[in-house]
Amino acid sequence: MSTSRVEGGFEVSVQVVGNERAARGVTRGAWLVWGVGAACYFVALFHRASLGVAAPDALVRFSAGPGVLALFSALQFGVYLVLQVPSGLLADRLGPRRVITGGVVALAVGSAVFAVSGSVLGGMTGRVLIGIGDAFMFTNVLRLAAVWFPVGRYGRVAAWTGLIGGLGQVLSTVPLTSALRGWGWAPTFLGAAGVTAVLALVAAGVIRDRPAGAITEVPGGEREPIGRTLRVVVAQRGTRRSFWVHFVLLSQFLALTTLWGAPWLTGAQGVGAGEVGQLLLVAVAGFIAGSLVASQWIAGRPRRRERCTLGMSVLVVLVWALLVGWPGVLPGPLLVVVPALLGLAGGAAMLAFDGAREANAVHRSGAASGVVNMGGFLAAVLVQVLVGAVLEVVSSLPAAEAYRWAFVPVVVLLAVGTAGQWWCRQRVEPVPRRG
Repeated sequence: MSTSRVEGGFEVSVQVVGNERAARGVTRGAWLVWGVGAACYFVALFHRASLGVAAPDALVRFSAGPGVLALFSALQFGVYLVLQVPSGLLADRLGPRRVITGGVVALAVGSAVFAVSGSVLGGMTGRVLIGIGDAFMFTNVLRLAAVWFPVGRYGRVAAWTGLIGGLGQVLSTVPLTSALRGWGWAPTFLGAAGVTAVLALVAAGVIRDRPAGAITEVPGGEREPIGRTLRVVVAQRGTRRSFWVHFVLLSQFLALTTLWGAPWLTGAQGVGAGEVGQLLLVAVAGFIAGSLVASQWIAGRPRRRERCTLGMSVLVVLVWALLVGWPGVLPGPLLVVVPALLGLAGGAAMLAFDGAREANAVHRSGAASGVVNMGGFLAAVLVQVLVGAVLEVVSSLPAAEAYRWAFVPVVVLLAVGTAGQWWCRQRVEPVPRRG
Protein backbone atom coordinates (compact mmCIF):
# COMPACT_ATOMS: atom_id res chain seq x y z
CA MET A 1 0.00 0.00 0.00
CA SER A 2 1.34 3.47 -0.92
CA THR A 3 0.23 6.78 0.47
CA SER A 4 1.31 10.37 -0.15
CA ARG A 5 1.36 13.29 2.22
CA VAL A 6 2.83 16.78 2.29
CA GLU A 7 5.17 17.54 5.20
CA GLY A 8 7.02 20.79 5.76
CA GLY A 9 6.71 21.75 2.10
CA PHE A 10 7.76 18.31 0.79
CA GLU A 11 5.60 15.74 -0.91
CA VAL A 12 6.48 12.38 0.64
CA SER A 13 5.45 8.92 -0.47
CA VAL A 14 5.41 6.19 2.17
CA GLN A 15 5.15 2.53 1.32
CA VAL A 16 3.91 0.02 3.87
CA VAL A 17 3.78 -3.65 2.97
CA GLY A 18 2.53 -6.12 5.54
CA ASN A 19 0.58 -9.32 5.96
CA GLU A 20 -3.20 -9.24 6.27
CA ARG A 21 -3.19 -10.38 9.86
CA ALA A 22 -0.98 -7.46 10.91
CA ALA A 23 -3.27 -5.09 9.03
CA ARG A 24 -6.36 -6.37 10.86
CA GLY A 25 -5.05 -5.91 14.36
CA VAL A 26 -2.24 -6.29 16.88
CA THR A 27 -0.61 -9.72 17.13
CA ARG A 28 0.75 -11.44 20.21
CA GLY A 29 4.21 -10.98 18.76
CA ALA A 30 3.72 -7.22 18.81
CA TRP A 31 2.95 -7.27 22.52
CA LEU A 32 5.92 -9.56 23.22
CA VAL A 33 8.40 -7.43 21.28
CA TRP A 34 7.10 -4.20 22.79
CA GLY A 35 6.95 -5.81 26.25
CA VAL A 36 10.63 -6.74 26.23
CA GLY A 37 11.52 -3.28 24.95
CA ALA A 38 9.39 -1.72 27.68
CA ALA A 39 11.14 -3.94 30.26
CA CYS A 40 14.45 -2.47 29.09
CA TYR A 41 13.00 1.01 29.56
CA PHE A 42 11.78 -0.04 33.04
CA VAL A 43 15.37 -0.92 33.99
CA ALA A 44 16.72 2.26 32.41
CA LEU A 45 14.37 4.38 34.53
CA PHE A 46 15.52 2.57 37.67
CA HIS A 47 19.15 3.39 36.86
CA ARG A 48 18.30 6.95 35.83
CA ALA A 49 16.48 7.72 39.07
CA SER A 50 18.70 5.75 41.44
CA LEU A 51 20.92 8.75 42.20
CA GLY A 52 17.92 10.69 43.49
CA VAL A 53 17.30 8.30 46.40
CA ALA A 54 21.00 7.47 46.83
CA ALA A 55 22.03 11.15 46.87
CA PRO A 56 22.54 11.40 50.68
CA ASP A 57 24.69 8.23 50.61
CA ALA A 58 26.54 9.50 47.52
CA LEU A 59 27.51 12.72 49.32
CA VAL A 60 29.27 10.60 51.94
CA ARG A 61 30.72 7.92 49.65
CA PHE A 62 32.28 10.39 47.23
CA SER A 63 33.02 13.10 49.84
CA ALA A 64 31.24 15.58 47.62
CA GLY A 65 29.20 18.74 48.06
CA PRO A 66 25.95 19.64 46.28
CA GLY A 67 27.81 21.18 43.32
CA VAL A 68 29.69 17.95 42.58
CA LEU A 69 26.52 15.92 43.03
CA ALA A 70 24.78 18.21 40.55
CA LEU A 71 27.65 17.59 38.13
CA PHE A 72 27.06 13.82 38.42
CA SER A 73 23.46 14.25 37.37
CA ALA A 74 24.15 16.96 34.80
CA LEU A 75 26.73 14.79 33.05
CA GLN A 76 24.31 11.86 32.98
CA PHE A 77 21.51 13.97 31.51
CA GLY A 78 23.92 15.93 29.30
CA VAL A 79 25.07 12.73 27.60
CA TYR A 80 21.43 11.65 27.30
CA LEU A 81 20.56 14.99 25.73
CA VAL A 82 23.40 14.98 23.20
CA LEU A 83 22.50 11.46 22.07
CA GLN A 84 18.78 12.01 21.54
CA VAL A 85 18.84 12.90 17.86
CA PRO A 86 21.47 10.20 17.10
CA SER A 87 19.31 7.74 19.05
CA GLY A 88 16.26 8.55 16.94
CA LEU A 89 18.22 8.35 13.71
CA LEU A 90 19.75 5.01 14.72
CA ALA A 91 16.28 3.73 15.57
CA ASP A 92 15.18 4.55 12.02
CA ARG A 93 18.32 3.19 10.33
CA LEU A 94 19.89 0.37 12.39
CA GLY A 95 16.66 -0.80 13.99
CA PRO A 96 15.68 -0.97 17.68
CA ARG A 97 16.96 -4.50 18.39
CA ARG A 98 20.66 -3.69 18.11
CA VAL A 99 20.36 -0.22 19.62
CA ILE A 100 18.31 -1.32 22.66
CA THR A 101 20.61 -4.29 23.33
CA GLY A 102 23.70 -2.07 23.23
CA GLY A 103 22.02 0.46 25.50
CA VAL A 104 21.16 -2.15 28.12
CA VAL A 105 24.78 -3.38 28.09
CA ALA A 106 25.94 0.21 28.75
CA LEU A 107 23.48 0.45 31.68
CA ALA A 108 24.88 -2.76 33.21
CA VAL A 109 28.49 -1.64 32.89
CA GLY A 110 27.68 1.84 34.23
CA SER A 111 25.93 0.42 37.28
CA ALA A 112 28.88 -1.88 37.98
CA VAL A 113 31.36 1.00 37.72
CA PHE A 114 29.18 3.17 39.99
CA ALA A 115 29.00 0.29 42.50
CA VAL A 116 32.74 -0.25 42.92
CA SER A 117 33.99 3.35 42.57
CA GLY A 118 34.85 5.47 45.56
CA SER A 119 36.27 8.45 43.68
CA VAL A 120 34.46 11.35 42.05
CA LEU A 121 35.98 10.44 38.66
CA GLY A 122 34.77 6.84 38.97
CA GLY A 123 31.31 7.96 40.02
CA MET A 124 31.10 10.33 37.05
CA THR A 125 32.20 7.58 34.68
CA GLY A 126 29.44 5.30 35.97
CA ARG A 127 26.76 7.95 35.59
CA VAL A 128 27.94 8.86 32.07
CA LEU A 129 27.68 5.20 31.00
CA ILE A 130 24.21 5.06 32.52
CA GLY A 131 23.31 8.21 30.58
CA ILE A 132 24.55 6.61 27.36
CA GLY A 133 22.51 3.45 27.91
CA ASP A 134 19.42 5.37 28.98
CA ALA A 135 19.64 7.61 25.90
CA PHE A 136 18.93 4.73 23.53
CA MET A 137 15.92 3.25 25.33
CA PHE A 138 12.82 5.39 25.02
CA THR A 139 13.04 6.52 21.40
CA ASN A 140 13.76 2.96 20.27
CA VAL A 141 10.86 1.49 22.25
CA LEU A 142 8.64 4.12 20.64
CA ARG A 143 10.03 3.12 17.26
CA LEU A 144 8.93 -0.47 18.01
CA ALA A 145 5.48 0.85 18.89
CA ALA A 146 5.30 2.86 15.65
CA VAL A 147 6.12 -0.18 13.51
CA TRP A 148 4.32 -2.99 15.38
CA PHE A 149 1.07 -1.16 16.27
CA PRO A 150 -1.55 0.69 14.19
CA VAL A 151 -1.19 4.46 14.26
CA GLY A 152 -4.48 4.77 16.17
CA ARG A 153 -3.00 2.83 19.09
CA TYR A 154 0.38 4.54 19.12
CA GLY A 155 -0.55 7.26 21.62
CA ARG A 156 -1.83 4.72 24.12
CA VAL A 157 1.17 2.42 23.73
CA ALA A 158 3.52 5.40 24.15
CA ALA A 159 1.72 6.38 27.36
CA TRP A 160 1.86 2.77 28.60
CA THR A 161 5.59 2.84 27.93
CA GLY A 162 5.88 5.88 30.17
CA LEU A 163 3.78 4.13 32.81
CA ILE A 164 6.14 1.14 32.82
CA GLY A 165 9.05 3.54 33.14
CA GLY A 166 7.29 5.04 36.15
CA LEU A 167 7.16 1.59 37.71
CA GLY A 168 10.92 1.42 37.22
CA GLN A 169 11.18 4.61 39.22
CA VAL A 170 9.04 3.02 41.94
CA LEU A 171 11.80 0.43 42.28
CA SER A 172 14.27 3.28 42.78
CA THR A 173 12.41 4.72 45.78
CA VAL A 174 11.50 2.68 48.87
CA PRO A 175 12.90 -0.67 47.57
CA LEU A 176 16.25 0.93 46.69
CA THR A 177 16.37 2.72 50.03
CA SER A 178 15.77 -0.59 51.82
CA ALA A 179 18.43 -2.35 49.72
CA LEU A 180 21.03 0.33 50.44
CA ARG A 181 20.32 0.04 54.16
CA GLY A 182 20.27 -3.75 54.24
CA TRP A 183 22.92 -4.76 51.70
CA GLY A 184 25.07 -1.66 51.34
CA TRP A 185 26.21 0.36 48.36
CA ALA A 186 28.31 -2.08 46.31
CA PRO A 187 26.07 -5.19 46.60
CA THR A 188 22.97 -3.16 45.71
CA PHE A 189 24.33 -1.60 42.53
CA LEU A 190 26.29 -4.72 41.50
CA GLY A 191 23.07 -6.74 41.84
CA ALA A 192 21.27 -4.22 39.65
CA ALA A 193 24.07 -4.51 37.08
CA GLY A 194 23.74 -8.32 37.01
CA VAL A 195 19.98 -8.24 36.43
CA THR A 196 20.46 -5.66 33.69
CA ALA A 197 23.06 -7.82 31.91
CA VAL A 198 20.60 -10.75 31.83
CA LEU A 199 17.96 -8.47 30.31
CA ALA A 200 20.39 -7.52 27.53
CA LEU A 201 20.54 -11.18 26.48
CA VAL A 202 16.74 -11.40 26.49
CA ALA A 203 16.46 -8.25 24.36
CA ALA A 204 18.92 -9.58 21.80
CA GLY A 205 16.97 -12.82 21.51
CA VAL A 206 13.38 -11.56 21.46
CA ILE A 207 13.19 -8.06 19.96
CA ARG A 208 12.60 -7.81 16.21
CA ASP A 209 12.73 -4.52 14.33
CA ARG A 210 9.47 -5.08 12.41
CA PRO A 211 6.85 -7.77 11.73
CA ALA A 212 7.77 -10.42 9.18
CA GLY A 213 7.03 -9.16 5.69
CA ALA A 214 6.49 -5.55 6.76
CA ILE A 215 8.52 -2.78 5.20
CA THR A 216 8.35 0.84 6.24
CA GLU A 217 10.69 2.79 4.03
CA VAL A 218 10.80 5.48 1.39
CA PRO A 219 9.99 3.76 -1.94
CA GLY A 220 13.01 2.77 -3.98
CA GLY A 221 14.95 1.62 -0.94
CA GLU A 222 16.98 4.84 -0.70
CA ARG A 223 17.43 6.26 2.75
CA GLU A 224 16.37 9.85 3.23
CA PRO A 225 19.33 12.19 3.93
CA ILE A 226 19.69 12.96 7.64
CA GLY A 227 19.54 16.71 7.04
CA ARG A 228 16.26 16.45 5.20
CA THR A 229 14.80 14.13 7.84
CA LEU A 230 15.56 16.59 10.62
CA ARG A 231 14.43 19.58 8.55
CA VAL A 232 11.05 18.01 7.81
CA VAL A 233 10.59 16.83 11.40
CA VAL A 234 11.37 20.21 12.94
CA ALA A 235 9.18 22.00 10.38
CA GLN A 236 6.06 20.38 11.83
CA ARG A 237 4.12 22.51 14.30
CA GLY A 238 3.25 19.36 16.23
CA THR A 239 6.95 18.54 16.70
CA ARG A 240 7.79 22.02 17.98
CA ARG A 241 4.89 22.15 20.38
CA SER A 242 5.65 18.65 21.64
CA PHE A 243 9.24 19.74 22.31
CA TRP A 244 8.00 22.46 24.67
CA VAL A 245 5.48 20.11 26.33
CA HIS A 246 8.30 17.73 27.17
CA PHE A 247 10.56 20.65 28.15
CA VAL A 248 8.13 21.66 30.89
CA LEU A 249 6.40 18.54 32.13
CA LEU A 250 9.24 16.03 32.25
CA SER A 251 12.07 18.30 33.37
CA GLN A 252 10.35 19.41 36.56
CA PHE A 253 9.54 15.79 37.45
CA LEU A 254 13.18 14.82 36.90
CA ALA A 255 14.31 17.76 39.02
CA LEU A 256 12.30 16.39 41.92
CA THR A 257 12.93 12.65 41.61
CA THR A 258 16.43 12.22 40.19
CA LEU A 259 18.52 14.61 42.29
CA TRP A 260 17.16 17.54 44.26
CA GLY A 261 14.05 16.04 45.82
CA ALA A 262 15.80 14.02 48.53
CA PRO A 263 18.30 16.74 49.61
CA TRP A 264 15.52 19.36 49.60
CA LEU A 265 13.25 17.19 51.75
CA THR A 266 15.95 16.29 54.28
CA GLY A 267 17.81 19.60 54.39
CA ALA A 268 15.11 22.23 53.87
CA GLN A 269 11.95 20.45 55.01
CA GLY A 270 13.29 18.41 57.93
CA VAL A 271 11.99 15.10 56.58
CA GLY A 272 13.60 11.97 58.00
CA ALA A 273 15.66 9.73 55.72
CA GLY A 274 13.10 6.94 56.01
CA GLU A 275 10.27 9.18 54.79
CA VAL A 276 12.12 10.59 51.78
CA GLY A 277 11.62 7.44 49.73
CA GLN A 278 7.93 7.42 50.61
CA LEU A 279 7.40 11.01 49.44
CA LEU A 280 9.31 10.37 46.22
CA LEU A 281 7.14 7.28 45.80
CA VAL A 282 4.11 9.61 45.96
CA ALA A 283 5.61 11.55 43.04
CA VAL A 284 6.18 8.36 41.05
CA ALA A 285 2.64 7.19 41.83
CA GLY A 286 1.42 10.52 40.45
CA PHE A 287 3.50 9.90 37.33
CA ILE A 288 1.87 6.50 36.87
CA ALA A 289 -1.59 8.01 37.36
CA GLY A 290 -0.79 10.74 34.83
CA SER A 291 0.37 8.14 32.32
CA LEU A 292 -2.83 6.13 32.81
CA VAL A 293 -5.05 9.17 32.33
CA ALA A 294 -3.06 10.17 29.25
CA SER A 295 -3.31 6.72 27.68
CA GLN A 296 -7.01 6.17 28.33
CA TRP A 297 -8.67 9.55 27.87
CA ILE A 298 -6.34 11.99 26.13
CA ALA A 299 -3.98 10.25 23.67
CA GLY A 300 -5.21 10.38 20.09
CA ARG A 301 -7.46 13.40 20.73
CA PRO A 302 -5.50 16.46 19.50
CA ARG A 303 -7.62 19.26 20.97
CA ARG A 304 -7.96 17.56 24.33
CA ARG A 305 -4.23 16.81 24.33
CA GLU A 306 -3.27 20.44 23.72
CA ARG A 307 -5.60 21.78 26.39
CA CYS A 308 -4.46 19.20 28.94
CA THR A 309 -0.73 19.72 28.42
CA LEU A 310 -1.00 23.50 28.50
CA GLY A 311 -3.14 23.37 31.65
CA MET A 312 -0.71 21.00 33.37
CA SER A 313 2.19 23.25 32.40
CA VAL A 314 0.52 26.26 33.99
CA LEU A 315 -0.13 24.14 37.08
CA VAL A 316 3.52 23.13 37.54
CA VAL A 317 4.67 26.73 37.14
CA LEU A 318 2.32 27.67 39.98
CA VAL A 319 3.46 24.76 42.17
CA TRP A 320 7.15 25.56 41.78
CA ALA A 321 6.37 29.24 42.37
CA LEU A 322 4.73 28.13 45.62
CA LEU A 323 7.95 26.38 46.66
CA VAL A 324 9.86 29.57 45.98
CA GLY A 325 7.40 31.86 47.74
CA TRP A 326 6.50 29.79 50.81
CA PRO A 327 8.42 31.03 53.86
CA GLY A 328 9.93 28.23 55.92
CA VAL A 329 8.83 24.60 56.06
CA LEU A 330 5.77 23.43 54.12
CA PRO A 331 2.84 22.01 56.11
CA GLY A 332 2.63 18.20 56.15
CA PRO A 333 -0.35 17.95 53.74
CA LEU A 334 1.43 20.14 51.17
CA LEU A 335 4.49 17.90 51.36
CA VAL A 336 2.27 15.13 50.02
CA VAL A 337 0.19 17.16 47.55
CA VAL A 338 3.19 18.86 45.89
CA PRO A 339 5.02 15.68 44.77
CA ALA A 340 1.68 14.12 43.76
CA LEU A 341 0.86 17.05 41.45
CA LEU A 342 4.38 17.24 40.01
CA GLY A 343 4.30 13.50 39.36
CA LEU A 344 0.88 13.72 37.68
CA ALA A 345 2.24 16.39 35.34
CA GLY A 346 5.32 14.26 34.64
CA GLY A 347 3.08 11.42 33.47
CA ALA A 348 1.30 13.81 31.11
CA ALA A 349 4.66 14.48 29.41
CA MET A 350 4.14 11.21 27.51
CA LEU A 351 1.50 13.05 25.44
CA ALA A 352 4.34 14.93 23.73
CA PHE A 353 5.18 11.79 21.77
CA ASP A 354 1.57 11.30 20.74
CA GLY A 355 1.67 14.77 19.20
CA ALA A 356 5.02 14.16 17.50
CA ARG A 357 3.92 10.84 16.01
CA GLU A 358 0.72 12.39 14.69
CA ALA A 359 2.70 15.13 12.97
CA ASN A 360 5.31 12.90 11.29
CA ALA A 361 5.46 9.88 8.98
CA VAL A 362 6.33 6.51 10.49
CA HIS A 363 9.75 6.32 8.82
CA ARG A 364 10.67 9.52 10.69
CA SER A 365 9.10 8.52 14.00
CA GLY A 366 12.43 7.79 15.67
CA ALA A 367 13.91 11.13 14.67
CA ALA A 368 10.74 12.94 15.78
CA SER A 369 10.79 11.21 19.18
CA GLY A 370 14.48 12.09 19.59
CA VAL A 371 13.89 15.77 18.87
CA VAL A 372 10.97 15.92 21.31
CA ASN A 373 12.85 13.98 23.99
CA MET A 374 15.60 16.59 23.83
CA GLY A 375 13.16 19.13 25.26
CA GLY A 376 12.73 17.54 28.67
CA PHE A 377 16.38 16.67 29.08
CA LEU A 378 17.70 20.01 27.89
CA ALA A 379 15.62 21.63 30.61
CA ALA A 380 16.66 18.93 33.11
CA VAL A 381 20.36 19.60 32.51
CA LEU A 382 19.81 23.34 32.93
CA VAL A 383 17.88 22.73 36.15
CA GLN A 384 20.56 20.45 37.62
CA VAL A 385 23.37 22.90 36.89
CA LEU A 386 21.54 26.08 37.87
CA VAL A 387 20.11 24.73 41.13
CA GLY A 388 23.52 23.37 42.15
CA ALA A 389 25.25 26.65 41.26
CA VAL A 390 22.77 28.74 43.23
CA LEU A 391 23.08 26.44 46.26
CA GLU A 392 26.84 26.91 46.20
CA VAL A 393 26.44 30.70 46.09
CA VAL A 394 23.90 30.86 48.96
CA SER A 395 25.47 28.09 51.06
CA SER A 396 25.71 30.42 54.07
CA LEU A 397 21.91 30.77 54.25
CA PRO A 398 19.63 28.38 56.14
CA ALA A 399 18.72 25.38 53.99
CA ALA A 400 15.04 26.30 53.62
CA GLU A 401 15.90 29.78 52.34
CA ALA A 402 18.76 28.51 50.16
CA TYR A 403 16.48 26.11 48.30
CA ARG A 404 13.89 28.83 47.76
CA TRP A 405 16.53 30.85 45.90
CA ALA A 406 17.80 27.76 44.11
CA PHE A 407 14.34 26.95 42.73
CA VAL A 408 13.91 30.39 41.11
CA PRO A 409 15.65 29.24 37.86
CA VAL A 410 13.26 26.27 37.74
CA VAL A 411 10.24 28.59 37.71
CA VAL A 412 11.81 30.75 34.99
CA LEU A 413 12.56 27.75 32.73
CA LEU A 414 9.07 26.30 33.19
CA ALA A 415 7.49 29.66 32.36
CA VAL A 416 9.57 29.92 29.17
CA GLY A 417 8.50 26.42 28.10
CA THR A 418 4.84 27.15 28.81
CA ALA A 419 5.07 30.30 26.68
CA GLY A 420 6.61 28.16 23.91
CA GLN A 421 3.61 25.83 24.00
CA TRP A 422 1.23 28.76 23.75
CA TRP A 423 3.13 30.18 20.79
CA CYS A 424 2.98 26.81 18.96
CA ARG A 425 -0.69 26.21 19.71
CA GLN A 426 -3.06 25.03 16.98
CA ARG A 427 -3.87 27.76 14.49
CA VAL A 428 -5.44 27.82 11.07
CA GLU A 429 -2.43 27.29 8.84
CA PRO A 430 -2.08 27.74 5.08
CA VAL A 431 -1.66 24.61 3.01
CA PRO A 432 2.11 24.10 2.51
CA ARG A 433 3.41 24.55 -1.00
CA ARG A 434 4.92 21.54 -2.67
CA GLY A 435 8.68 21.76 -2.96
